[in-house]
Amino acid sequence: MRLSDFFSWFWPAVAGLLAVVWLWTVLQWRREQAAKRSAGALPHERVEAEDLLKAAYAQHGTEAFESVADLARAVGLCEPAVRQGMEALVAFGWAEDRAEGGARLTEEGEARAQELIRAHRLWERYLVDQEGMALDAVHAEAHHREHTTTAAELERLDAELEHPAWDPHGHAIPAPSCQVPSSPGRPLSQEAEEGSRLRIVCLDDASTLLLAQLVALGLRPGVEVTVVDREADVLRLRIDGEGGTFVIPVARSAADYVFVVPAPALPLELGRLPVGAQAQVVEIRGGGKHQRRMLDMGFVPGAEVTVVRKASLGDPIEYRIKGTGIAMRRADANSILVQEAENG
Repeated sequence: MRLSDFFSWFWPAVAGLLAVVWLWTVLQWRREQAAKRSAGALPHERVEAEDLLKAAYAQHGTEAFESVADLARAVGLCEPAVRQGMEALVAFGWAEDRAEGGARLTEEGEARAQELIRAHRLWERYLVDQEGMALDAVHAEAHHREHTTTAAELERLDAELEHPAWDPHGHAIPAPSCQVPSSPGRPLSQEAEEGSRLRIVCLDDASTLLLAQLVALGLRPGVEVTVVDREADVLRLRIDGEGGTFVIPVARSAADYVFVVPAPALPLELGRLPVGAQAQVVEIRGGGKHQRRMLDMGFVPGAEVTVVRKASLGDPIEYRIKGTGIAMRRADANSILVQEAENG
């Protein structure tokens, strides 16, 4: 065989073999990537079940709901969808049927709901602080991430953020394995009196469009406003900011989604109040872990607290909040700023 004849078939054969190897490598890589995506994703049915679980927990907590219709009204879904979702919750062990009718969440379901809510709020905090996302844009991305975050990943995220007590909308972030604290503050539509000065502590993020409008008006957690006047359908608020002073109109219906507490010029430290005094929680000072501990005991901004008694040496001090008596060291009590009630 002449050398020219040998190379006439050798190089095409090599090129063909290399093409086959390249094609096999590409297909193998695609299979591996697909497997990774599949492993990191959750079935659509489980995501829907977890969303219903969170809604049921937010509406009822550990209390039983009487019927599917009762739960459907509470979460704003049609009965067939809720009935199908409830079957999934029972199958996952997150809910159980009651002999007398209706259902309730199991301990496992309650724990999973708390974990999902905690993950969602931590991711929102991360997306705003670390990735610079807009306040009205983080909900959807946090919703996606909450369902695929493991417990270990959640603890690492919490530590990286230095254990924040609030998400960027002002909702409390619960500590691990703790009940989700109640929402802070009271609706602006109810608290707005002419001349009153208020601090925004929370925005309801249920409606992305409304949230975007509120943020565009300059309303966000931490902002203080003065009520200039109120009409049947509109509130006029003055905001004193770095860019100057301006007055904005806010529809009363939109003000239902803004939660506020008083913004007294000289808030008092809770530990300084006398026995029998009544006050409203305005702010909690200190680090994230300390704030979480206070929230877990019920000291949420807007909550009413009464001084019950003091030990003979003035420490500890017993308070009553949300119908529960709590003893607290004076140093911890002084981290809670309050506005004393006029009849306190």
